[in-house]
Amino acid sequence: MKHKYQIFKIKGKKFIVKLDYNELTKEYDYHMYIRHLITPQQAIAAYFTKTTELYNKDYNRFEAYSQELNIMVYYTYLKKEDILLITAFSYGGLYE
Repeated sequence: MKHKYQIFKIKGKKFIVKLDYNELTKEYDYHMYIRHLITPQQAIAAYFTKTTELYNKDYNRFEAYSQELNIMVYYTYLKKEDILLITAFSYGGLYE
């Protein structure tokens, strides 16, 4: 199966989001939505409103939490302005 990605350009940054094949719809959909019911727009909003952030060197990723949105977002930088959104989920939510 080929991997597909979608790019969102917001506030001078490029956010790259992975798409997975959805067996139910027989189409590609956002990985984070299939797994956690979080849209890329919600993850990007959480990135910009993050209240805490730490770097997890074991997984080579940043883990940020937006208290305002109650969303945890995992990401890494591909370049200074290019951000790969690994996943996002509601913190403590039903689909965590």
